[in-house]
Amino acid sequence: MTRNVTTKMQADYERALAAEPQLQAVVTTVDALCELVRPEDRMCSGCVWDTIVKPLARPLLGWDRGYPPESAKEPADRMRLIPGDELLKLWEQAEAKRVPADTETEKWLRTSEAWDAFTNVVLARLDTADPAHGHGIVRDPEHRKAA
Repeated sequence: MTRNVTTKMQADYERALAAEPQLQAVVTTVDALCELVRPEDRMCSGCVWDTIVKPLARPLLGWDRGYPPESAKEPADRMRLIPGDELLKLWEQAEAKRVPADTETEKWLRTSEAWDAFTNVVLARLDTADPAHGHGIVRDPEHRKAA
């Protein structure tokens, strides 16, 4: 899959990096993976997205930005279905703790536009580096045996 990174998207990507320096860690991780993957390896761009990029970027950009980290839940509570009224109450509590967006840049960093611009540029790099050998992030097993 080839992603079309527009000039505006590239500019917004750079704007996000300038506004939120912690995003550089995401870029550095992606660049390292893209640089280290060999044609015989498996580096599914979607798997890298789901397991590395998205969890790192979510608290820094887009709709999840500004919320404080949550306390760890007990394993039994993580998969519990939450009734609608309780979910609404949890959302209201989270909103009350959210850091206010008091600048135009902060407001922008919380938008889908900022999320899309940053992640589309990163995903385009991953797509280009993906050797198309299936799902997962795995060094070629034959190479490991020879080493």
